[in-house]
Amino acid sequence: MLLAAVGAVSFTQAAKLDYDFHHFYQDAAYVRQHGQLNPDLDNPERSRRRRLPFYLPVVALLLSPLTVGGVQPAAGLWTLAQLIALTYSLKVLADWGRAQGSRAPPMAALVIATCVALPAIYETARFNQVSFFVLALVLAGVASLERRRPMRAGIWLGLATVFKLLPGIFALWLVLKRQWTALGTLAVTVVVVALLPPLFVFGPRDTAKYHRQWWDYNFHGPAARGMVAADLRAHFVDHRNQSIPAVVARFCWSEHPHGAAFQPVTLDELTCRRLSQGITILLAIVLIWLTRRSIPRGMDVLDAKVRDRFRIEVAVYLLAMLVFSPLLRTYYLVWALPALVLLARFALDERTRLPQRLGRIGLALWLLGMLAWVSNTARTGGVHLIVLIALAGILLGLGSVSSAYTSRKIKQAL
Repeated sequence: MLLAAVGAVSFTQAAKLDYDFHHFYQDAAYVRQHGQLNPDLDNPERSRRRRLPFYLPVVALLLSPLTVGGVQPAAGLWTLAQLIALTYSLKVLADWGRAQGSRAPPMAALVIATCVALPAIYETARFNQVSFFVLALVLAGVASLERRRPMRAGIWLGLATVFKLLPGIFALWLVLKRQWTALGTLAVTVVVVALLPPLFVFGPRDTAKYHRQWWDYNFHGPAARGMVAADLRAHFVDHRNQSIPAVVARFCWSEHPHGAAFQPVTLDELTCRRLSQGITILLAIVLIWLTRRSIPRGMDVLDAKVRDRFRIEVAVYLLAMLVFSPLLRTYYLVWALPALVLLARFALDERTRLPQRLGRIGLALWLLGMLAWVSNTARTGGVHLIVLIALAGILLGLGSVSSAYTSRKIKQAL
């Protein structure tokens, strides 16, 4: 029933060329028809300019064959791909939700997590973004690591990074876990996939030009400024964007066009940007410190608790993708699904009292965040950002419990 509903919503919106599928289709069709990216980046009429300047040039190129048959077939293929990605993700997460020795039904955690995540799943299907694809690719990479296939893991994580950049945070995680083969494969995959197809189709000169434009947009444009500039479209700066820079600016910048009703301090735009960068750096340091320990070789088969710690960190880094993004929209919240599955599993496990309570608190916070969806005031205040940070903290607390258990197991094994 879930897949049928997602398919119906996705296809209906895509067939109308509505929301983000329109952007993907328009740029991909231009590549197929002209053999180049749309050179118009500044046309006042949005429908005539390039729609994906923040994506690597290869993305529009790879999607160009999708447009050969027109809008309806493209919408059907896009929907099919969305359903395949979601189905795979649910299959992987079904295993995440099983707790050995628990009296809860095997699929209970997945069912609960999926139910509480329905608003986010609906938004992802409605906007037809690449969120389902990214989630599936990250989970495929994690599953490969668990099976001791680091090169395959690097390929999947590299493809996820090509599509959306944000999964590049897993390169940091691989460094901390000392997974050098996976890290190297991820880097090679990104370079090869990002460069070889454009070089073949566009040629060296245009490939270099397109990548310079991509670099300027992402590292010198609105994304680099934290989506703080007042001249951006409303959905980048109003309640719909709940990123750290956007929330800080709405609370602290008196000239913000969509500022909060209550602003405790008055700062200029530059200071708001620096404050948000400081908060981001602080959270990144905390994340690195709390996930700095590598997983001992072979320990994943010693006890399920070690695997729990491994998956908890993956779920936290998926949440970090959201927290550190300069654009935090509701259609990205589906990346919290692995965290919700783990929280539901702990909440159902009556054998461990503290993890059970933490799991229930996490689910309750998420539900409050979903209820707050209807309040623009709550979203202006960054309610989803706060919930995501809180969920990451709860999961890291659960990870600490698993780490303590793992340390005892290591000492016993030695």
